[in-house]
Amino acid sequence: MGKAYFIDDGVLNSAWYGAPQLRERYIAFGLRKDLNVQPKLPTRVYQESEYRTVHDAIQDLEAVAPVFEIGAPPLPLPGEFKVTTLTEQLRNASELVNHITTETRETAKKRFEALEPGQNFHDLDRSLIEDTYTRPERTQNSIYLRLEYQKPSGTVTNVRKSMWIHPKIPRAISIREAARLQTFPDNFEFIGTKDSQYQQVGNAVPPMMAKAIAEKLADLLDSCNTPPEVQGGLSDDGFTDSRTEKQNDVENKGQEHSARNDRQEVSA
Repeated sequence: MGKAYFIDDGVLNSAWYGAPQLRERYIAFGLRKDLNVQPKLPTRVYQESEYRTVHDAIQDLEAVAPVFEIGAPPLPLPGEFKVTTLTEQLRNASELVNHITTETRETAKKRFEALEPGQNFHDLDRSLIEDTYTRPERTQNSIYLRLEYQKPSGTVTNVRKSMWIHPKIPRAISIREAARLQTFPDNFEFIGTKDSQYQQVGNAVPPMMAKAIAEKLADLLDSCNTPPEVQGGLSDDGFTDSRTEKQNDVENKGQEHSARNDRQEVSA
């Protein structure tokens, strides 16, 4: 690949582009050498002191109690809330969908209440561990993680499985709160089972990070001296004109054949 393409690659952090999350992803740009453009990954926008936080993303939802069942009607959003730049960007609906969380057993509720922001499973008293986990030392630090309002979150995965805890309220965070940490706007609705929705959120590249990558790639393509070769133009339906060209060839050949027959009849 390197012989035919100019390459720029590296690890990007979603917090650099406005997400309240320290999610790292390896990204590679490759452009054909005949385009005469050196690819460059998007420039970092936010420095560490400027990172957006969990508070910026979800604090305005504190007063909205989540539901437990898929299919529940949307929830009204309170009209008054502390405005942050991030909530202005994400809060683009008057009602809240996917504000659904997991209904938990009494043991889980006790764990939620016992943990302080920044603590996780390994900070629990043994009495709150032994009834569930036989090998607690092998449990990841992201399990039963209580988020901190004044910091970005870690990498959002399926937080239903890891049981991430709201910074202020002793409950698991909702699908919508996880989506906010990923920078999905409120009018983006997830569908499917509860676990599927949590998984969809966790599998996604944060839209703000994806936007930065897409805009940089578009700028690079716009600056190319040699446009990419295209076989045929585009028709109204978005497909190449090759179909129409083939049809015209058939029609032209048919007309030529008919003309030859006419000449033969006249000479006879």
